Amino acid sequence: MSGTQQAVVAPTAEVLPSADVAAGGAEPPPRRPAWRENARRLRAAAVTEPGRLRALGAVLVALLLAFGALTAWQAAERADSAHSVIHGSQPLSANAALIYRSLADANTTAAAGFLAGGEETPEVRERYEKRIGDAARQITKAAAAGERSPEARQRLAELNRRLSVYTGLVETARANNRQELPVGGAYLRHADRLMHEELLPAASALYAAESEQFRRDQRDAHAFPWAALALGVAAVLALLAAQRRHYLRTNRVFNRGLLAATTVAVLLLLWTAGGHLLARHHLDRAERDAARSLQTLNAALVSALQARGDEAMAMVTRGSRDNYEKTYQRQMRRLAGADPQAAEGGLLARAVEQAEDGKGRRLAGAARRDAATWHEQHATVRRLEGSGKYAEAVAMVIGPRDSTGETFDRIDAGLRQAINHEQRQFTAAAERAHRALAPLAAGAAALSLLGAAGAVLGIGRRLAEYR
Repeated sequence: MSGTQQAVVAPTAEVLPSADVAAGGAEPPPRRPAWRENARRLRAAAVTEPGRLRALGAVLVALLLAFGALTAWQAAERADSAHSVIHGSQPLSANAALIYRSLADANTTAAAGFLAGGEETPEVRERYEKRIGDAARQITKAAAAGERSPEARQRLAELNRRLSVYTGLVETARANNRQELPVGGAYLRHADRLMHEELLPAASALYAAESEQFRRDQRDAHAFPWAALALGVAAVLALLAAQRRHYLRTNRVFNRGLLAATTVAVLLLLWTAGGHLLARHHLDRAERDAARSLQTLNAALVSALQARGDEAMAMVTRGSRDNYEKTYQRQMRRLAGADPQAAEGGLLARAVEQAEDGKGRRLAGAARRDAATWHEQHATVRRLEGSGKYAEAVAMVIGPRDSTGETFDRIDAGLRQAINHEQRQFTAAAERAHRALAPLAAGAAALSLLGAAGAVLGIGRRLAEYR
């Protein structure tokens, strides 16, 4: 190479201008994020007919599944409430009423046995022990029955604590009475006061608390599923609109998948409304024809028991009989009205009106007639005692024949039969309500899935035409 010859040096990459720059162009735009690109593609697809069909299918499936899920949830809740009415709150309310009745009966029997003195019959003694045992067992059963309100737990604890005190006072009264010691009457009065001032009010408060829970369960089971029905109507209307759209665009009358989904949705809508209406009918019948009657009969039996106890205590405590006579008259007016002979007013007249069938009316009517007889016999007792014939008056109260005790026993037995009868009627009606609701939850889930499958098949068939 000659000295005058120069080497040719290639330019480096750094000094080479880019094609765009060389051509006088601008820098390339930045690359879009993937999510934005996907969103753009979705928007572009949504304005096409296949995109609109996919969106429509998603809406229909969502509506059908939501309808089924909400129906299943509301139906399950109401079925559970109906089950609680049958096996929970109503039996607990009935047990609370039984506690009250057992305590009142025990107190009444204790007074009648004390009046007999040393001639107290084994039957009277057995009845007293049975009623105390019934009360103790029901208190224990109620305390072990799971979740309860704070008031109910407090009342049960109070009953459990004070019952042993009461029985101790009664036993002391009996022991002194057998020895013909006058102090026995004082112990019995103390026991009677404990019963009326502490035990019976606690049992009454327990009954009120359990009855309130029973009413809440009834209201929950009785509630109508408006939300599920509204969603069901929306699903049916959406399916009909989709089929109309299908007809207008293709001139085809039916889409089998959408038609099947609509049929399923309508069936579920009718089942939901019909099942709840049927359950409400049975619950209304249970409330109207049995629950109210049970409440009246329980109150009537309690009034009869308290009137009987007051009658016996009036004979035991002759010095203060006027107080017991006043409470006796008050309980009899509550039981049989101001004039028992007229057979108008009072709890027994109401029980006759509320009885669901002929057997219930017959039992309540017999008790009402016996109450009129008792009223007459009690007037005879007052006349005998007023004329100084105390032994004859006592025989008229506790004697085995033609006595107020015999008449009371008929009232007691008749009212207990009526209570058992109405309890069976209530349970049967409530069970019918539960049967109307119980299958709906599972049925709603299955039908909604079937309807959603029909909607998917119907939309899928239309989409296949674009492939």
